[in-house]
Amino acid sequence: MTDNSITFRHQSVRDLAWAVSSPPLLWYGGEDCTWFSDAWYLEQYKVIAKQLHRLDQDPARLECLLSAQKDQRLGNYFETLWAYALELNPRYQLVERNLQINDGERTLGEMDFIVRDNDSGRYAHWELAIKFYLGIGNTRYHSAWHGPGKKDRLDLKVDHLLRRQVLLSTHPVARSLLKKRGIVIDDGAVILKGRLFYPWQQQGAEQFPLSANPSHPMGHWLTRRQLLASYDAGTRFEPLIRSGWMAKKPTTQENDGCTAEGLIAQVDGGQYRLPMQVARLEGAAEAERLFIVDNNWANFET
Repeated sequence: MTDNSITFRHQSVRDLAWAVSSPPLLWYGGEDCTWFSDAWYLEQYKVIAKQLHRLDQDPARLECLLSAQKDQRLGNYFETLWAYALELNPRYQLVERNLQINDGERTLGEMDFIVRDNDSGRYAHWELAIKFYLGIGNTRYHSAWHGPGKKDRLDLKVDHLLRRQVLLSTHPVARSLLKKRGIVIDDGAVILKGRLFYPWQQQGAEQFPLSANPSHPMGHWLTRRQLLASYDAGTRFEPLIRSGWMAKKPTTQENDGCTAEGLIAQVDGGQYRLPMQVARLEGAAEAERLFIVDNNWANFET
């Protein structure tokens, strides 16, 4: 699938284009909620593409919104990009964002987006997430996919989305609150994006997890030992520390980045720490995404 984000100059606009147009990680049919298809995401991108090119000339408002967020974590960044995209899309109206549902002093949860489809007049509850998982062992199972810090897993995230988050709009307290605002939820949807990093040994024979979207973004993870043994001094890498996890970061020269040895030297010197996502460069272009981990990372207790 073509990366529509690479045509833009500003990272924030590239990330917005990627957030909308990139394929989802998973696709489920027959669920009570919607898992949008690649074609749906591409259509939403096409609707706003001209406006994104104008925005790329002056992204000040978007960047102001992003920098003003109290929560600077990637998930909130992703939500803000989608909120802005909906402002540009005449079909959809973002009615509520992060609507907290309270039963007295007890918090039941938070609804990410409530969206009105202006074509049909229907309201939908959307749950959004962006995740980067590394596969350990039999990657056909959702339980084999861990966050870089091994604090979350794909199976737990999907279960939380489907069995708790999406169902929040059906709770009587939520229904009562929404009714007071003139809203009746007709549909639910999950937007789950990110990237799956397969074990280095699976290159060319990746074992996709069940329900994986065939076109999902992917990369590979390898240990620092494997990195040093696999790449010569001519291979360059760009560390992705505070940005670049979504859309590609453009490089300006063929000698941008650093060697594998230089990368590990900076880790040992305290400039970077593992696990770390990097882009492997070919000339002035990004060739692939990698996650570098400590040699014993896969043996850590979860």
